[in-house]
Amino acid sequence: MEEYLKSYQVTMQTVGPVFIGTGKEILKKEYIYLNQKKIGIPDTYRLYRELRKRGKAEAFERYLLGKENLDLTKWLQNQKIHIADIRPSIKYTLDCGDTITEKGSGQLHIMECIKDAYEKPYIPGSSLKGMFRTILLGADILTDPEKYGSAKENMLRDSALNMGRTAYLKKNIAQVESIAYRTLTRDEKRPDAAVNDILQGLVVSDSEPLSTDSLVLCQKVDRHTDGTEKYLPILRECIKPETTIRFTLTIDTSICGLTGKNLMAAVKRFMTSYYNNFSKTFTGLDIPRGNHVLCGGGCGFVSKTIIYPMYRKETGLRMTQRIFEKTNVPRMHKHDMDKKYGASPHIIKCTKYQGKTYQMGMCKIEKIKRL
Repeated sequence: MEEYLKSYQVTMQTVGPVFIGTGKEILKKEYIYLNQKKIGIPDTYRLYRELRKRGKAEAFERYLLGKENLDLTKWLQNQKIHIADIRPSIKYTLDCGDTITEKGSGQLHIMECIKDAYEKPYIPGSSLKGMFRTILLGADILTDPEKYGSAKENMLRDSALNMGRTAYLKKNIAQVESIAYRTLTRDEKRPDAAVNDILQGLVVSDSEPLSTDSLVLCQKVDRHTDGTEKYLPILRECIKPETTIRFTLTIDTSICGLTGKNLMAAVKRFMTSYYNNFSKTFTGLDIPRGNHVLCGGGCGFVSKTIIYPMYRKETGLRMTQRIFEKTNVPRMHKHDMDKKYGASPHIIKCTKYQGKTYQMGMCKIEKIKRL
């Protein structure tokens, strides 16, 4: 009997820092500056136990529960507690040598990276499948644009309407996804139903867990089309560059015809479109290769959408600008200037690591091996 389940091991390497957030923040009362280049994330229970031995438990409770606007490093200094005294309480450390904060801003909150039950960072399968879902959709539009002709016209027409932020182009995107993915006939009365989605036949595992040594503290950097950069007061725990990520794809070939070969072809098409229609406008960035992908949070609008594969550069720029306008993106972002700068958005999401600028979330797929 022919096997209908095919499994592949995917080996991916981070090119730039990758952020997969939990939605939680590590507050300034929850981390310590060990020196100018490293911060420590303590185990609060172990830290409390150590402070109780030193008769500082009540003072620590008042500090944590109070409104005192003091970071943990300074509080420990005021309590005459040396870093060496509480070092055994540190769960892990983060390199923070590339972060720059404005004078007087003090310590900032850190957006936390997702970790498993053993405090090991990883990339969830849902994030990886979402990445592939966008890539496959964009690549199919690029390969067979005529198939999406009516959806393209409908979206262009409806983009001028005022629909409210949450409803804006929602039906149009559903139409595009229905053309690409809702091709099964499990529910013939509702062809747009999720049970008809062929990507139910694509199962993506969580990545193998990583060491906390693979984490680095990164600051959000907005890079303009002319290469100028602005450091923003947003810090993230990220998976550092040159980290190997491994995960498994399982394809049910009875409902999904995807293979490792055509997945890599889709990656190349999507990233080529991303570069030619968007990132090429930004000076001083490395040119992405055909096996590159953008994974995780903070990668920017273009990496998560199919506007540029659908409309290419000129119309895609106008469409993206209109989307920002209709969804009430704050005026301080100056999207009305996008056409002048030749890209929409005219800022690309970057960060710094060891003195070099990287696009957030840039990775490369090194191998897709049949198991």
